[in-house]
Amino acid sequence: MKSAKRQFLVKVDGVDGYWAQKTGGDITADTNKVYDGGSLVPDVIASPPNTDDVVCTRPYDPLRDQPMINQLKRRVGTWRTTVSVTPTEADLTVSRVAGDVYSDALLIGLVSPEADASSGDSAEVELTFAVGAVG
Repeated sequence: MKSAKRQFLVKVDGVDGYWAQKTGGDITADTNKVYDGGSLVPDVIASPPNTDDVVCTRPYDPLRDQPMINQLKRRVGTWRTTVSVTPTEADLTVSRVAGDVYSDALLIGLVSPEADASSGDSAEVELTFAVGAVG
């Protein structure tokens, strides 16, 4: 059965509630092609894999989020936590399939909601984490 993007629960340990979006976390390895003398076919050499930063975003709720923002402003670059992404069924109950877990994720960015008196768009809060391997 196929899943929609909405069928995931994104949780940041130590922060109340779930997050509406998770981006990043892609895993890539740089490669290099090297040739032996006289060879027309290269050997492909890869670097160790690297996991991109993970960004968690959600609509801003002042009662829930402002105390967290105030606390985390002082902890950017030092706070480590776990970010988990859990697949769900269509009714948003947890799936039997294990999701991604980014342990020892380091908070490297915090974006507070933008203000615009002429906009009706949802205000959002965003956390960016540098991550190592994904489990």
